[in-house]
Amino acid sequence: MPDPINPPEPSLGDGVVTLRPFRADDAPAIFAACQDPGIQRWVPFLPVPYTEADARAFILLTLHAWHDGTGCEFAIVDAADGRFLGAVGLHLGASQRRHAIGYWVAPEARGRGVAVRAVRLLSRWAFDRFGTQRLSLWTLPGNVASQAVAESCGFRYEGTVRNWEVDRDEGPVDAVMFSMTPDDLADQIELETGGGAGGGAAGARAGAGAQIAAVPRELRAVGTRVAPFVEVAAVAELTPGSMRRVTLAGMDLLVAWTPEGVVVTDDRCPHMAAPLSVGGLDGCVVACPLHEGRFDLCTGETVQMPTTGGLDADGNYHAPWSPSGGQIKPEPTTKKMEARRLTRVNRLRYYPVRIRDGILEAQLPILPE
Repeated sequence: MPDPINPPEPSLGDGVVTLRPFRADDAPAIFAACQDPGIQRWVPFLPVPYTEADARAFILLTLHAWHDGTGCEFAIVDAADGRFLGAVGLHLGASQRRHAIGYWVAPEARGRGVAVRAVRLLSRWAFDRFGTQRLSLWTLPGNVASQAVAESCGFRYEGTVRNWEVDRDEGPVDAVMFSMTPDDLADQIELETGGGAGGGAAGARAGAGAQIAAVPRELRAVGTRVAPFVEVAAVAELTPGSMRRVTLAGMDLLVAWTPEGVVVTDDRCPHMAAPLSVGGLDGCVVACPLHEGRFDLCTGETVQMPTTGGLDADGNYHAPWSPSGGQIKPEPTTKKMEARRLTRVNRLRYYPVRIRDGILEAQLPILPE
């Protein structure tokens, strides 16, 4: 039987939230939170209806887990006033090298980054306390908010595991699986603390202070969530405000250092596929060398439609236009007009990137050499 586990002293906290073991007087707050339809939907083994007796039984189970050495369950509370915010737990596996994290947040505490803070605190303590080599985290398919928490904390998406768990009615449910290794944690800490490119003297001249831009999660390129990280460029070769093309396995990539940080996207205009790397970069906005299109590398949005017009990313049609003083091209007829009206200027798509040992790496859906 595993040895009992002592809660950390002092308690885990970051000045905004504190993690502490559950207490008997948490039962009313747990009961109230678990009436939430969202928690009942996304925690499939939660009893429904949920009673105060269920809350008391849950607290007793968490205390037994500490004593039995099978888990470390924490209440998430407000660091300022001790108000109950949610729950986060470390579930210890049969192997001391592989464990799992679970969490939920009371409805009134959502939208404040509570889950992200709690998962960061617990995951780092788990690696340090237990020598963990793999920390897993799973959500139900469709729980996009919880998946965003996982990825914000540095967990890597692995895929959907079928019939992973059973719900409250003993029916099988699929799980969207994430994991974190010590290397993933080191990358995440470097990202959060603004870790630069390194690279010695060269990094001090060009590439010093390079950070990764936070790009919209929903605009990641297809196939990147399970793709390997591939070397793209030495950060010491990059300079603020610069763009360059990198070609790997037939993929033409645009590496740009914007005021928001470094981004990697496809080196082609979303309209006519012209190489953006030969256009101009003004802050976050890149100008296509053809047809006057302007695109925001930090948001993926079209700032200015090309002169030829067409559909924007939301399906709205824009007529042809001309720069000031120029003659506007007339609307074409027949098939050419139809083709122009159906040409969509989509949002940019991004490849997740990281900086490791002075090398910029991107998740690319290719087989590394």
